[in-house]
Amino acid sequence: SKATVSVLYWTTMALLSLVFMAAAAELPLLGRTNAVDTIRGLKVVGGTAFAAAETSGLVAVDVRKPEEARELWRVWTGGDARGVEVVKDTVYVADSRSGLQVVQNGSAVGGFSEPCLEVHLSGDVAYVRSTRGDVVAFNVTNPASNPEFLGRYNESIVEAFFVVGTTVYTIAYVGSESDRYFKTIDFSSPSSPVLLGSVDANRTFANSLFVSDTTAYVTGLWNLLLIFDVSDPSSPSFTTRYDTRYATDVDVVNGTAYIVNFNRFEVVDVDSDTPSLLGTLAVKEGNRVQVTGTSAYIAGHNGIQILNVETPSSPILLGEFNPPGGDGRAVAVSEDYAYLVGDNTLLQVVDVRDPSSPTVVGVNNDFEDGRAVQVAGNTVYVGGCGFFYAFDVSNPQQPRLLGTYEIRSRRGTVHCALSVHVIGTVAYVGSDLNGFKVLDVSEPSAITLIGSYGLSRIEGVFVSGTTAYIASTSRGLVLLDVRTPSSPTLIGRLGTFRAATAVAVRGATAYVVDREGLHVIDVGTPSMPAVIGFFEVIPSASDVKMVGDTAVVSFDAGVQLVDVSNPSAMRRIDGYVSPSRVRGVAVVGNLAYIAEKGMSVIELWKETLVPLVPPTAEPTVGPTLAPTAPAKSNKKELVIILILVGAALVLAAVLGMLWWRKQQQQHHDRIEERNNNVDMATRDNTFSPDLRV
Repeated sequence: SKATVSVLYWTTMALLSLVFMAAAAELPLLGRTNAVDTIRGLKVVGGTAFAAAETSGLVAVDVRKPEEARELWRVWTGGDARGVEVVKDTVYVADSRSGLQVVQNGSAVGGFSEPCLEVHLSGDVAYVRSTRGDVVAFNVTNPASNPEFLGRYNESIVEAFFVVGTTVYTIAYVGSESDRYFKTIDFSSPSSPVLLGSVDANRTFANSLFVSDTTAYVTGLWNLLLIFDVSDPSSPSFTTRYDTRYATDVDVVNGTAYIVNFNRFEVVDVDSDTPSLLGTLAVKEGNRVQVTGTSAYIAGHNGIQILNVETPSSPILLGEFNPPGGDGRAVAVSEDYAYLVGDNTLLQVVDVRDPSSPTVVGVNNDFEDGRAVQVAGNTVYVGGCGFFYAFDVSNPQQPRLLGTYEIRSRRGTVHCALSVHVIGTVAYVGSDLNGFKVLDVSEPSAITLIGSYGLSRIEGVFVSGTTAYIASTSRGLVLLDVRTPSSPTLIGRLGTFRAATAVAVRGATAYVVDREGLHVIDVGTPSMPAVIGFFEVIPSASDVKMVGDTAVVSFDAGVQLVDVSNPSAMRRIDGYVSPSRVRGVAVVGNLAYIAEKGMSVIELWKETLVPLVPPTAEPTVGPTLAPTAPAKSNKKELVIILILVGAALVLAAVLGMLWWRKQQQQHHDRIEERNNNVDMATRDNTFSPDLRV
């Protein structure tokens, strides 16, 4: 199943990270930008919004003045904050990795290691939806101490839930994921919760559930809002539905439902038998919504949006908390500033004069999804989806768009520029499906095409002299002659890679990374490139930069430094493990700037005064400092032990998941047998139309 594969994948990734951390000393982290990850949970109390923001943890935001919303503080909750609830001065966070976390006055004070996705409070009991699909109850009478386990309901796999008193309302399934039910559970005796009632939810994949008075509202994957009558929790019944787009959350106040989907906010009258639309507003992608007074708060991939809903027919945007965030894809550095591009934000300008406190000083997110970046003087060139951009950054606080070049097919299909290399007034751009482009950027406001070469899935471009070295996930390493920019021609190709993602060149040697690791290629004879060395980097190397005989390689879990002085016997020097996925790296002097959730700065080595001489074919940007390789440490025995332990744990995880699936099937059989004996009268009130769209 998908759940089994997911568990095994992340178990393996965690073990590989442990092995890597033991095999290489941890490089010191100097600083990280104040990025905020996707917000999955939201609770607004008074003038403060508490956001559960995945790897960013719990973020408290002052929203008293919507037009000036600002961050107050944050607490890391263990890795993946998903849900949040607030009672007085205590915040409860559901974290899918570390479990239920308790925060008071901006500091973590306790927790319980039950990985969970959602949390609700009722009295002195906290209820969580675990990652296994159980509903678990905890005693939180004394919030400053660790929550006390009370009991769990695991008779079905819960997708969404809500709590009123001691009754838990759920959307859940047993056995087949296509069979879903709206269930009510009595938790008056937490150690032995029992099922009160159930009604067929007709295959609705639930995103959220909310209960107001005697009515339950469920947002579903199939573009709808389902409404259930729960006046008698032991006999819930379907009432009606409202067709909407992909609804992710709903809040209901006085008969009015406020629905958020990916990019639209809807106000719906649900006080009648037939729900009707009152008003809409186009918004940025949202995951959660809460209405307080005349304000609606929408949280998602782009922070928090604050709306005035006093007039339901015409909601108005009041302000936003729009911090730098998203997955960083690439980073470039010049003097005092780093330029970060990635998902949800096209360009962030980061002041790195103090590496311990990198600060975002300018943002341009008029367009989204930046994939590649290079800086030349006061101009930053960005490869994005649909366009290649040029920005004026002479004023770092206000990066200004100068010009664009459209990256589309003849049929108008949007393609992404995944790699950029600019030399002088010429930009070499590689795209996913739109080939290799040579662009004239002498006038950034009027970028023009010089020449092109048909090639797909270009992830990396490096130009040295008159040769363009291209890393293609489908074609491997491709060498093009670009001495005549209007007509690039093929020189040579080496296709023995598993999805090549980046390339760097030093003299007559090319360094290519792919899903398996770092390949060293002799390109002295361009028509016949040949592999002369390989170093495994797991999982999935994404970028490579060269400093002397050291390769700085970014991969999913962090960064590794590899000594390539002897290609046939390369060795790891050092490493850094990131809390989030790493996509790219830039190196200036002894510092590495990492594109991840935001941007981090790490110290690679202590500075020396020995400058490196760059290849004569490449422009000299500034002095580069050579690494002082630390003394070689013998950790071979420790690595072998950890690998063996890791393999044993993976095997145990596989056997455990197989056993769990067997238990689930047996449990499903028992439930089916029991349900066959239940009076079917409770189902006569259910609806029959197929809700799938």
